[in-house]
Amino acid sequence: MKASRQDVSPSLPKVPIARLVGHDGPIQQVQFAANGKYCLTGGHDRTVRLWNPLRIDPAFPPPPALPPLPSGTATTPSSYTSMDSLARSLPIQSYANGHTHPISALALDSSSTTLVAGSNKTVVITDIVTQQVKRRFQGHTGRINAVAISHGCDTYLSASYDGTVRIWDGRSHNSYEPIMTLTEAKDSVTDIHVVQDDEMESSSHKKKRNNQNTTALIRTASVDGVVRTYDIRKGSLAADDCGSAITGMTPTYDGQCLALNCLDGAIRLMELESGELLNTYTGSHVAGQYGLQCAMTADDATLVTGSEDGTAVLYDIVRGTTVQTLQGHTRATCSIATHPQRECSSVVITASYDGTAVVWANHEGFMKWQDG
Repeated sequence: MKASRQDVSPSLPKVPIARLVGHDGPIQQVQFAANGKYCLTGGHDRTVRLWNPLRIDPAFPPPPALPPLPSGTATTPSSYTSMDSLARSLPIQSYANGHTHPISALALDSSSTTLVAGSNKTVVITDIVTQQVKRRFQGHTGRINAVAISHGCDTYLSASYDGTVRIWDGRSHNSYEPIMTLTEAKDSVTDIHVVQDDEMESSSHKKKRNNQNTTALIRTASVDGVVRTYDIRKGSLAADDCGSAITGMTPTYDGQCLALNCLDGAIRLMELESGELLNTYTGSHVAGQYGLQCAMTADDATLVTGSEDGTAVLYDIVRGTTVQTLQGHTRATCSIATHPQRECSSVVITASYDGTAVVWANHEGFMKWQDG
């Protein structure tokens, strides 16, 4: 495995430092917890797995370190690193109850106590600590592509291939029908985000909403090429057409923009306030057959996207240029997770249809023993 580099910043991932071993078959989803200490993966084996990705599994210590390279030798990760020689990240727990089909969507609440998973047409709510299934919601007529959780788990949201978003009551234990269904999309809804009451998307928005009791915004992306923003308090809908089918979206950490993975092979950066397309990223990643996902590094400097050729590509968010390509997977790399803390902004996890998930960083020192 290797990373090819073009003027690589020291804050960018350079080397594969660990692998997440345990799934039987393709891994379609990976996501960090809000504190960055844990991550989740969802696989075609119908399980969700919880990991401490930066801790070494003591049952599988890495092989002895190899001697240093001869003086003057270019230091690329491929010089010594192979998949089998990587340390294994520490597995914490596995969640299989209630999942009758491959895991197609994941979400974890901010306190890391509630797991929401999409398994075919069913939303499964699981207690992270007890492993008990708390709720199961059914009603979609197509596969669930994305799920989300509102603040305090008051509501759960699911976006589906059937073109709808369904909002489920998280408080009542007797309600199994959606409390609201959003039907405006003309095609599959591929992603969904919730902007909480206290999250301000930009400084101008903050000024406008100051001293107001704002409620959450719901933002969706669809194969019809439209990003829709629902303001529940106002009962309003804003629609921005990006011109191509969208397979995934990720917000910048400052809340001002969205990066949109599109089936035409481009990633488009959209300003949320105006709907204007600010930049386009193309040329290094391959798209068109899979629903690829992307993620922003915590410093909002770099966009990381999966690719159908098994790589993960890093683009400079301002210049639009390719700054790094992470190579090593043998099948499509569809899901990407970036560490949410700025001091760990070089830590990236890639999940692939080849059945592996790999942790990358700018140096191997991120990996610690369990008691370290």
